[in-house]
Amino acid sequence: MLTIMSSRVTDRRELGRLVRERRRARSLTQADLAAAAGVGRGVLQKLETGRGDVTVAGFLAILSALSLDVDLVEREMDAGGR
Repeated sequence: MLTIMSSRVTDRRELGRLVRERRRARSLTQADLAAAAGVGRGVLQKLETGRGDVTVAGFLAILSALSLDVDLVEREMDAGGR
């Protein structure tokens, strides 16, 4: 599980929505943020739409450019051991 802006993120689409909201709140275009993060605009577009795969390095660069931190939180296992 990933927490961004005090929100738990459980899937790609939710992650993309939160990144898009933060980008827009800072009045940045996709091209602006991609340049600031040192990634291609297509990488950012994939992240925001929840499609395709984005590397961990690309993901972290985008979050860094938005001044966002990632907290890894140990999740509780369900009854099936997952």
